[in-house]
Amino acid sequence: MKLMNRLQRHIAPRRVLVIALVFLATGWSVWPAGDEHPLDDVYRDAVDGVMQPADPLVVLRRMSLQIRGVLPTVSEIQEFEKSPPENRVAAFAVRFLRDPDAAHYWALQYGSALRSREDQRGTEYGSYFEYLARSFHENKPYNKMVAEMILATGDTAENPAANFYLRDDADPLQVAEYVGRVFYGERLACARCHDHPFNSEFSRRDYYGFAAFFSQVYVKKRYEIEWLGRERLEHFPADYRKEYEEKRNDWNRNVWNKMNQQQKQAWQRENKLEYYKVAYEPMLALRFPHTDDQPGGDLVEPQFPDGTRALVDEGEDRRRVFVRWLTSQRNDRFRKVMINRVWTELMGWSFFTPLDDWNPNTRLRHPEILEHLDQVFLEREYRIKDLIFYIVTSEAYARRAPRPDDADAGSDVAYFRPQRINADQLLNSMLRGTQTRQIAHVYERAARVDTESGDDIRRRINLEGMGELKSPQKNVRDLTNACEVPRPAHERTLLAMFGAGPRLDVDDDSHEPTIDQVLALLNGNTTYQLVSNYGGDDSWIRRDFNQHKDMLVTVDNIYLALLGRHLSTVEKEQIAGMISSRYQRQEDDFNRELTQDIVWSILNSQEFIHLY
Repeated sequence: MKLMNRLQRHIAPRRVLVIALVFLATGWSVWPAGDEHPLDDVYRDAVDGVMQPADPLVVLRRMSLQIRGVLPTVSEIQEFEKSPPENRVAAFAVRFLRDPDAAHYWALQYGSALRSREDQRGTEYGSYFEYLARSFHENKPYNKMVAEMILATGDTAENPAANFYLRDDADPLQVAEYVGRVFYGERLACARCHDHPFNSEFSRRDYYGFAAFFSQVYVKKRYEIEWLGRERLEHFPADYRKEYEEKRNDWNRNVWNKMNQQQKQAWQRENKLEYYKVAYEPMLALRFPHTDDQPGGDLVEPQFPDGTRALVDEGEDRRRVFVRWLTSQRNDRFRKVMINRVWTELMGWSFFTPLDDWNPNTRLRHPEILEHLDQVFLEREYRIKDLIFYIVTSEAYARRAPRPDDADAGSDVAYFRPQRINADQLLNSMLRGTQTRQIAHVYERAARVDTESGDDIRRRINLEGMGELKSPQKNVRDLTNACEVPRPAHERTLLAMFGAGPRLDVDDDSHEPTIDQVLALLNGNTTYQLVSNYGGDDSWIRRDFNQHKDMLVTVDNIYLALLGRHLSTVEKEQIAGMISSRYQRQEDDFNRELTQDIVWSILNSQEFIHLY
């Protein structure tokens, strides 16, 4: 390996002309060049006017990795460079957001919060991921997606949103805790056994009142007709429990016990469930437990997590009452919790952390920006892609990374603080950047936005996805995207090694560097396969070389593919020296060994595994 130090950048930063946007009742439109993006007007106050722009290719790479979890292609970079600066950021943001990989990537990230697992018992394989990916792909409003999950019934083949309940076996206490964390940003588990120690206004009875919204749901696991067990019967009103037990006894006595063995087996075959089924029982409630220090045994009334009582009509699905409250326009907290997730992913800093713990002691960072984004999200009807588009087309997003001599270099608000790419971005970028494995990417079906004319881009922008979606595979052979790897990823895979979590808790992915990660990139199986197969007779880089017979141009394209930038002046001199060395082949010959050395060196560089 001849190239070990590829980390310094020598491109002087140039100002990125970012398209300013304003929301109108009919959709997005682009402000004329030179006008201020509404977000920038708010953001500049937060940083006292300091926002230095990053190099345009840095912004393109950052945007591609954060929107769709993969590097931009060489052809995309070349097209970007040829496009007029006034419209190109917005044009490529639209293209990336409509790419199926955007749906794959955001389904993986949000799936971590929802603890989506392909090995979940009783569910159609991969159905939870497919539901999330399809929802992102269609640009489904976030409030609608959450409502579908909370109100879900049926099996996961007919209604994949039902996976939401199977994750916790529809236990109302568990469901309430995770609804509170993921959708409301509040950790309530401490109040299960005693009053909340960090929130004096949230008692143990409040906790059970919140869980009562989810008490009417249970899971059928074996047969279409399946009676509730004793542990759930105690949560019926006393008179209905007696009626329910009488119905069960009558069925056993008059139906089941009158069948012979052959009839019973036939009934079991006919009524056997292929997948677990989420069922709704309107009379189920939740009984407050008996304890030594508090009276109990009563059926608790549903109560919203903010302490207000819920008005539920007799026989009404309590979940529907909760969803109306949660997704109400008046409940800005619901929107802001999701906005904080999106903002953290894109901007590198949070309005509050942890992402699932917005408690009374939390001090929000720059709440005026959060308020501004809340209005945008509300006006855009809770569409996550539209929120992403609004953010990435701002100068605030395109701010550069800090330099050692910057006075406020430690500010992650004024500057984009470099951060390690996550496991999914890493694997996708290794596959896409080397193109050793086939990347099933239909470029001719990619979203196209005219970068030459302002007229097309000023119309309403449709961010609904285009192209076919991938899904997790039980036996992955020709891997093309990280989303095809079942979650949780096996502990010996590259994804798990680089932090893909076990999906046992909300957001349990890890971003900590380890020695195992260093060794995996140096000489692991994935690196070995990608590098050793690089530059073959039918490879893209060999075909590229055959067009111009210039190894320096070929190496420049390798840099574009893996780092999203051209060779610097210093790097050109170093590479030219290697090409003309007497130890190398003729300059007009393709040097496969040199390309493999360069690829290996880049994969092991800090620049490759970081966002800038």
